[in-house]
Amino acid sequence: MIFKPRRFKRQERDSFNTEGLRNLYWEMFDSPDAEGSAFRFMEREPVLVLDDIIVEHYNWRPVVELAYTSKSVADLLGLPTKSAFRVGKAVRLSAPSPEKRMFIVKNLILRGVTRIAVSMKYVEFDTDNYLYKDSLYVH
Repeated sequence: MIFKPRRFKRQERDSFNTEGLRNLYWEMFDSPDAEGSAFRFMEREPVLVLDDIIVEHYNWRPVVELAYTSKSVADLLGLPTKSAFRVGKAVRLSAPSPEKRMFIVKNLILRGVTRIAVSMKYVEFDTDNYLYKDSLYVH
């Protein structure tokens, strides 16, 4: 990964923007080159899904690898123009172990997420049901 993943640290939560969220903070989902971009441009649904998982599983600490991306970062990463990351409807979470991947996938499905991609290192999901059909991908 080109950019450093953003880790959730509960003790730092009060220092960041938490408007509308119970546990997470918006800066976790920022584009690497634009501070505050997630709050301004990202769709609320994928962030609220993750926030809801933390309400039920209080000890879970998500590690966000990629979320909203500005045009310059998306071009640098080679994302397609119809990528859900460009419009702020997708999130990639680090999940190095099978147990963490299954935990994330199970909780996403329980909350109605229908587009999930699983890799050996991460779980990626989006809520952009207008562009693509529901599916579960394995990378």
